[in-house]
Amino acid sequence: MREQTIVVLGRFDAGKTTFIKSVSNAATALEGPRAAEEAPTQGIVVYDVALPGGQSLTFLDTPGFDGYQAGGERAKETEEILQMLEEHLAANGSRPVSHVLVFLNANDMAAIEFKGRARRTFERLFPDAQVVCVTTRWDQIEGEDGFPVTAEEAETKEERLYNSGRTEGSLLEYLDGGRSNGRGVLHFRCGLPTEAYSYPQDIVQKLLAVPVSRS
Repeated sequence: MREQTIVVLGRFDAGKTTFIKSVSNAATALEGPRAAEEAPTQGIVVYDVALPGGQSLTFLDTPGFDGYQAGGERAKETEEILQMLEEHLAANGSRPVSHVLVFLNANDMAAIEFKGRARRTFERLFPDAQVVCVTTRWDQIEGEDGFPVTAEEAETKEERLYNSGRTEGSLLEYLDGGRSNGRGVLHFRCGLPTEAYSYPQDIVQKLLAVPVSRS
């Protein structure tokens, strides 16, 4: 497919917007912004990215699942964020979602509650989408020696981190328990400057099997 719609979900401060902009900047050979410069996403934000091979991607960025809301407003629940997304897709006549990227902060893998209507909305929105979990902020996790974790340490820590967020009624339990379309969930690590690290553009390239960076 030459046009694909990718939904980006996940916790606040897991690097969702930075990931999208890194892919866009790689496609246009521009240097990306620092993560600290990104403001929290408050609504559904559309990013259109044209890849060098002629393929186009539409990223739909969403507010963080931890409910961060600027200005002291009531925090949005996960269910409400998915409803916002559903309304956006319906209003804009968007093509079916091909991929759902779920971002998790490896430095804070608190469980994300995911029950009832939220699960039903997810199934309704993404019946055929490939779901991908991306853990970020690996550069903030220290190894036993107090230094950033090595590739080997990351591999041993990863399952333990997932287990901490895989509680009853959580998003990770839902994803790992098998979804109705029967497709497995892919996993990537992002944010560790070793062989265990995958740059955003590399992850997209693996998902789509197309060139993303001109470098």
